[in-house]
Amino acid sequence: MNRILLFVALLPFLLSCLLPAAPSSEADSRPPAVLVVQVSDASGTALPGSIVGVSPGTLRIMTNQQGSASLSIAHAGQYRIRAEADNFHPHLTAAITLYAGEVTELQITLQPRTVVEEAIVVTATGRESLSSEAALRTNLISARLVDAQAKTNLAEALQATIVGVRTEMNCQNCGFVQLRMNGLEGPYTQVLEDGLPTYSGVAAVYGLEQIPAAFIEQVEVVKGGNSALYGPNAVAGVINLIRREPVENRFRLDTMTGWHGGRPEQQYGASAQLVTLPGSLSADLYYRGVQRTHIDRDRDGFTDLGRRELQSGGASVYRSFLDGLGKLSGNYTVMDEFRRGGDQFHLPPEQTYITEMANSRRHSATARWNQTLNANTYYSVRGSFANLTRHTYYGSGMDPNAYGFTDNPLWVSDGQVGRQQGEHSILGGYQISNEEVNDIAPAYNRRLGGTFRNQGLYVQDEWRVKPGLTLIGGIRADMANTVDRMILSPRAGFRLGMGERLTWRASVSTGFRAPGIFDEDLHIAQVGGEGFLIQNGAGLREERSVSYSSGLDYTARIGQRSARLGVSWFRTSLRGVFALEETTEADSGFRQLLRMNAGDAAVSGLEMDGESRLHRRLGLRGGFTWQTARFHDPEPQFGSRDFFRTPRQHGFLSADWSLPAGLEAVVTSDYTGSMRVPHYAGYIDEDRLERSRSFMVFNLVLSRTFRLGERTLLRCFANAQNVGDRYQPDLDRGPLRDSAYVYGPVEMRRVVIGATWDF
Repeated sequence: MNRILLFVALLPFLLSCLLPAAPSSEADSRPPAVLVVQVSDASGTALPGSIVGVSPGTLRIMTNQQGSASLSIAHAGQYRIRAEADNFHPHLTAAITLYAGEVTELQITLQPRTVVEEAIVVTATGRESLSSEAALRTNLISARLVDAQAKTNLAEALQATIVGVRTEMNCQNCGFVQLRMNGLEGPYTQVLEDGLPTYSGVAAVYGLEQIPAAFIEQVEVVKGGNSALYGPNAVAGVINLIRREPVENRFRLDTMTGWHGGRPEQQYGASAQLVTLPGSLSADLYYRGVQRTHIDRDRDGFTDLGRRELQSGGASVYRSFLDGLGKLSGNYTVMDEFRRGGDQFHLPPEQTYITEMANSRRHSATARWNQTLNANTYYSVRGSFANLTRHTYYGSGMDPNAYGFTDNPLWVSDGQVGRQQGEHSILGGYQISNEEVNDIAPAYNRRLGGTFRNQGLYVQDEWRVKPGLTLIGGIRADMANTVDRMILSPRAGFRLGMGERLTWRASVSTGFRAPGIFDEDLHIAQVGGEGFLIQNGAGLREERSVSYSSGLDYTARIGQRSARLGVSWFRTSLRGVFALEETTEADSGFRQLLRMNAGDAAVSGLEMDGESRLHRRLGLRGGFTWQTARFHDPEPQFGSRDFFRTPRQHGFLSADWSLPAGLEAVVTSDYTGSMRVPHYAGYIDEDRLERSRSFMVFNLVLSRTFRLGERTLLRCFANAQNVGDRYQPDLDRGPLRDSAYVYGPVEMRRVVIGATWDF
């Protein structure tokens, strides 16, 4: 099977190697052709920040403040010019002839998009393309959608927005939120920033809530094995955060206050987009602050949602060189967060029955250089460094030794080259990452440490066989210091346009997880008045996966509007799956689970999603997933074949409605089906596997925007989450509770009011 996958993945690339190279000519010594493009809308207003590209070729450039772009093209000849801009339909010109040493001026007018949104995506193949034309399906969360639903961080942005993706709470004490994609838990998904895996396993413990939405242009989600491009842990898929690049001077201030579970909560933020800085620099800056009081829902004296304080900020800087053919960018962020859950907050942790506390700081910096060498070739070089330190207390029974410390630096760098060879878009690159972990928890005799290195070499070919048919194949070879051999991860797929409205995509891809330290290893739950640890067992090997998917997307036009409906089938087969097995240590004072290689497992299902603008005032979007997630053999803890915390059905439906008097309403329903949840002894007499209830949660955002000037907007809103307060009814109580016995909605009833001032 592996040999067949390898051959299919490499077939397009092998065929491209047989094609003759682009012919060189005596024209190479001639001066380049220059194309000046002016992009505007139907009223003649310039569109700054539009993307202009040439076909054939990979040359792309962004228009300036006047909506103009100048392209230098080395080889004269016939080209078609494409212009794209947010909220406008892309436009592709007829073939025009460009002459060496001559300047050609071109005016392009874009028409506004009034139907289903279409955007430029990069994650699926590593190459920019329209979402409808991408060889692999990419789900999007736009900044506009995040604003409309009054969401402020990545965890909130992923709730009830992408079919097959859900977030869940994992701890009553500290409020640890985890992501699940297509039935697989958080460590199976790779989180990227502009294509780089900058979040370590330690940072991922609370990372979803620490990543602010303020700097994000869009979130791209690609499901299925993606190790062929992105390496380890891209088994369930990847989530790529695309940073916003400023196109005009813009400032924003926002604040919100209210009540969560009856307790006060405040947030405040500021951001600035600057394009007129000295030295032809542009910059994007942001700041975010969060204060949340702890919540004791059942009034037993112990928190059901911990206290949280966050201060975060960052800056991204951009500068173009070589007449727009080269670009240098860099960013720096810092996040400070304090969390505490348990009881008796007025006392030090070692004088309480239970306390889980983490005080963490994360610094990160990234630098990137992109350059287009000619109309057919470009390259990029990127590097990042992040360092997370945290001081913790995970203890019970007034233990003075339950303090701990973690230090976690991470380096990632890569180089990438893209080449247009006829109808083949060939991408290759090399990536290396180095992570160090030093974690000390004296009360549990735990010292996790070591260096985890991985390096990968990859190549991919996207072959546009003919209009409407694209084949994609690729392979990556990884060497990890925790694995004793090279790991090959091939993938192959195709996109077939069957007419203007129907598209069929299918793919087979692979992924792997190398032994390392994952997010749940760094969190010590308090169960029955003692610690509950997870660690890697001796001889742990990598976990491998093969993912299959096939889906149809249909777009129907209804008058001047359109609707999109998608249906897809997926299956992920896992080999050597990581499973937990409890061990006993005499008089240790804690319980320990070891991560071992069990047998095989599989997750499969069917998902449907769609969106439609039913009326100029009313739009709908939603999705639903039916899935099964089963071990081949019963897992060792409870003898169950079902994955834990994995519902067989879940989905959402959202409506945005323009009301009279300038009011805007967004109503969302979020459904989570029943699932198996482990429940450990303490508050209950013995360990048992529970069957949870299902939940239907309703959310409402009501807003109105006031125009205070030509460029000044004031938006006031009320945000009510979990209006019916549908929450887990059987929370454990008291000092002997299982703090990890949490399921269902992430939030209790939460009502806040806020305002956003844009100018």
